[in-house]
Formats: sequence, structure tokens, C-alpha cells
Amino acid sequence: MVSKKYTLADMNNIQRIGVIMFGLMGDVLIRTPVLRAFKEIFPDATITAIVDPIGKQILGYNHFVDEIMVIDRKKEKNKLKQNYKKLQAVLSIRKRNFDLIVNLYNAGSSRMMVRFSGAKYKLGFCLKENIKLYNVKNECAPERLKERQSLYNYMISIIEPLSDRSYSLKPIFDLDTNSLKKMDKYLNGLEYKREKLYLLNLGASKEDKILENEKYFFIVKYIYEQYGYIPLVICNPGQEYLQKCLIENYLLKSEVPFVQLEPLALVDIASLIHLTSFMITPDTGLMHLAMALDNSIFAIFTYTHPLFVDIKRKNFIALYEWFDDDKLYQHQEISVKKIQKRLDQLFKKIEN
Repeated sequence: MVSKKYTLADMNNIQRIGVIMFGLMGDVLIRTPVLRAFKEIFPDATITAIVDPIGKQILGYNHFVDEIMVIDRKKEKNKLKQNYKKLQAVLSIRKRNFDLIVNLYNAGSSRMMVRFSGAKYKLGFCLKENIKLYNVKNECAPERLKERQSLYNYMISIIEPLSDRSYSLKPIFDLDTNSLKKMDKYLNGLEYKREKLYLLNLGASKEDKILENEKYFFIVKYIYEQYGYIPLVICNPGQEYLQKCLIENYLLKSEVPFVQLEPLALVDIASLIHLTSFMITPDTGLMHLAMALDNSIFAIFTYTHPLFVDIKRKNFIALYEWFDDDKLYQHQEISVKKIQKRLDQLFKKIEN
């Protein structure tokens, strides 16, 4: 068990930093501001991001990361195989000889990875169950839900023991030049004016975050009739039915023009976000990607509260009906009236 607590003044010769940041696309992007902060605090250190397979796609072009270490955490039915995979993960981390290991995930096997990492300095969020695990002195920050702070604020609070500076909360995703050229050529080849194109994302990690197709169609139709913009409809891997249903049941039966996108690599979606006017999306990973790329966002919240992700961006419009006081999870029956009002707010920002 850890006993001595270190401060920044005690932490000499930090050359290798491991940052555990498991999770889906949005989870990883929310944690990227922390990577930037560590690079500023320890500019000569090598930073290794420890991620699930999806993390490699997200961080592959991130210039604040020196190495990406992928851990396969997929559960095995055989308990012996599962324990062997955990052991392999721990041994892989130990081989890196990290001076400082940082746990931004704080769940599952990540605590075990920290415990047996061999790192001299261990930093994590200050929760009761972790007091003896981490040895970098961390004054317990208020529990995030009670303070109603965003996940971005919560993640960057990990830096507080090391710096009293304020750090940017903007997520990071570096674009690929070749992809930008390819997507630019693609847009130029379409029959529509590219300045009148926007991205429409239908998919999300959970069904309760997905708006009904009937209301998505109202959004698309209203935007076209009132403002003349045309959607590029994203095809979500594993949720291809969403695109198919909207197109076959609604768009093809209307006079609203649209572009049906083929399944694209994440880096190509990022390029399209950068090259188009704005994005309509549920609260999901692609929303955080659009935040990283400074695109205007019309974000639909059907269950989770926008406070989770709000970093006070001017070009971010959150659509929801109503959350009761102190409720951060509440099913939303979003009215057409509210949709129309928020869309008009979006275009007031875009066209001014």
C-alpha cells in the first residue's frame, strides 16, 4: 500500500509518463486536453497513451502523444484466459518503466494496472477507494455531479496537484492532410454547392441517445425549406439501419435533396466535419470530434444533460426539452416547437 505522498517539487527526472485513458471515442476525446497539459508541464517527457483499440484511431494523429499502447480488454468467457490477458496487460505496462502513471479511467482493471505498474509516482482522481493507491498528493476535488461540472472540467482536475494554471478544455484531433485532399475532392464532385452542405449523424453508443427518425426528418426538411442546406447522411458502423430507415422511409418520399455517405474511416469523417458548414448529432463521440475541430454543432440530448459536455462554446447549440432540478439523466420528449426554436438559433449564429 502507498504511504508517502509526493508533490511536484518531489517529482524529479520525469522522463516517461503513462496515461490510462480507456473508453469509447467520446471518452478518449474528453481526456485529450489532459495530454496537452502534461506535455506543457513535462515538455521533455515521453507520453504513452494506454487505450482500447478505438483509442488508436483517435490518437493516431495527436501530436501530444509519443506512443500509443493498445490493451485488448475484451472479456473472455474462460476465466483463466481472462486473468492471463490481465497479467499480460500489467506486464506490458511494467516493461515501459514509467516514472509517472496517470489513471484517467479509474474503473475496472485500471487500478490493478496502476498498482503493479512499477511507476514511482502514481496519480489518480481523489476518491475514497483510491486514497491508498495513488501517491501524488491530490486534495480531493468536489465530486463532479454535485458541483455540476462538465466531464471536461472533471478530467482536467487531475492536473491540479501539478499546476495551478488554467488549461484549455478543447479536445484534440489532428487532421490528416491526405484525407483532407480526398474529402475536398469528393465534395467538389457533388452536384450541390459545398457551402450549403452539412453533416447529419444519426448514431450513438446507446439507443436512449437516438432521436426518432420522424423528428430527424422534420429537422432536415425545416433546414432545407427555411435555409437551403442539404445533409450528408453518415453511415454509422453497426447502426447502418438508421441511415437506411431515414432515407427509405422519409427522404426518398420527399423533395428534400440529400447525400448518402458510404461507411467512412474516422479520419475521413473528421475531414468532412472540417470542410462542411455544421454538424447535427446526438450526444456521442462524433459530437466531441466536431468540438475538437471547431465546427458549429447542433447537439441533440435525449437522455443525458448537456452539463456533462458543455465547455461554453459559442458555436454549440444544445437541443433538449427540459431537465428537472438536480436530474442529469432524464428521458426527453423533444417538441417540434423546441426543435424549430433551436434551429433558428443555430442559423442566426452561422449566418451572422
